[in-house]
Amino acid sequence: MDNLNIDLIRTFLIVSRLRSFSRASNYLYIDQSTVSKKIRQLEEWYGAPLFVRTARGVEPTIAGRNFAQHANQLLADFTALRQPAPLDWSSLRVGAFDNIAAYLFPDFFARHLADLNQLKIENEGVKLVDLFNAGELDLVIINGSLSTAISGEYVDRCLKKETMCVLGRRPALTALGTVTQLADLRGQDLLLAPDYCPVTQEILRQQGLFRHIRQVDYTATMLQLILQTDYLTILPAGMVAHLMLTTPELAGASLPDLPRRAVTAFAREQAVLDKVVAELLGDAKEA
Repeated sequence: MDNLNIDLIRTFLIVSRLRSFSRASNYLYIDQSTVSKKIRQLEEWYGAPLFVRTARGVEPTIAGRNFAQHANQLLADFTALRQPAPLDWSSLRVGAFDNIAAYLFPDFFARHLADLNQLKIENEGVKLVDLFNAGELDLVIINGSLSTAISGEYVDRCLKKETMCVLGRRPALTALGTVTQLADLRGQDLLLAPDYCPVTQEILRQQGLFRHIRQVDYTATMLQLILQTDYLTILPAGMVAHLMLTTPELAGASLPDLPRRAVTAFAREQAVLDKVVAELLGDAKEA
């Protein structure tokens, strides 16, 4: 016999413990002849007798006692293989959209910066989707609208739905009076994220409302331009609230007629999703 299987090892250990083929057969609920056949197969594989018959039953040979030491460890290792290992942060590869990480879940990413196997922050959600599709990330936190670009099976959880807001220098926004919808920005200059942003796509469908639309790929540059010009921008509510708090020169207003952003976590495995989401939502609740 060329192949060794775990059933033969388990049978051997039962016979070795009970010192009897008949008692082993009763314990295993199989015929005694089947027990004898399994032991013969194992002896053929091992190349030496493993038991000798005695007046009281059977006793392991020297080879049998030696084999038993290794067999016990092998069976323990095999049993351990069937027990899911605790999910450890050091095994996880996580990606997140830049302003989601910075303005919604900064505590989570600061806490696990050194723990995670890999952390990828991008200002283009599509790049994270590509990495996720390629199997290089275990979980991504991105705009839910990107779900159509994800291939294969996945599980997901919406973490937060954010209203979009207009942001600009306080004098520029105050001059417009009450702003409650996108049309109230008619004739204004807008500074937006590139076309990959779903909100930018929606606004470009109504670009006739605005005097100029410029697109900038980097948030830091966009904010500096907003502070030094009368251009306005459209950003998620969480980011706008933070910027208004830290930069008094800025003011904002909600635009509920624009589609809300669904901040969503995507993973291949439910256990990964549950572990990360539990912390993310715990942080959000504390905040």
